[in-house]
Amino acid sequence: MSLPVYVPVRWTARERARVGGIVTFVALLHVAGWSLYLYYVDGPAGAGGFAGAGTLAYSLGVRHAFDADHIAAIDDTTRLMTQRGRRPVGVGFFFALGHSTVVLVLALIVALAAGAAGHGVESFRHVGGLVSQLVAMSFLLLVAVLNGLVLAGLIGLWRRMAHGRIDRRELELQLLNRGLMNRLLGDRVRGLIRSSWHM
Repeated sequence: MSLPVYVPVRWTARERARVGGIVTFVALLHVAGWSLYLYYVDGPAGAGGFAGAGTLAYSLGVRHAFDADHIAAIDDTTRLMTQRGRRPVGVGFFFALGHSTVVLVLALIVALAAGAAGHGVESFRHVGGLVSQLVAMSFLLLVAVLNGLVLAGLIGLWRRMAHGRIDRRELELQLLNRGLMNRLLGDRVRGLIRSSWHM
């Protein structure tokens, strides 16, 4: 069996402009974020106390962008759109924009609720801490079980492929069907995403 030959595809001027716009927007977000940070800590001299925490939070956020679930969501969507004959150059960007917007809105809601509650929050701290730990542990255990099931499915798929009992079309279909949400929602969700910005 011979491997397919990679043929580089030339980008159109419109696609290069879209990628340039995405990179420019990300750069502007970084400049705005760091500028606001330095403004609120009274410049670089006042940032000393928070510089370590800010840099750690920033680097953990950048690392979080490369988590497996994010890469899988972007890869699956890119693969699906490519199969439909699309050139999805902005899937990762719009996924990140949507994800960070949800996180930002939730952080603002928590900050506003904590400010409105005042000192009444203290009475809920112990119970809330216990509940949050139980919820986090249960969620992580559920994710571990689901990942184990996905791994077992991938091992079975690999064995079938190694013995020549699966063709390329069926392999692509199996790769598109991975993940719990993909299996539950399937074609209904795939039909909603027709362009990069739908992410």
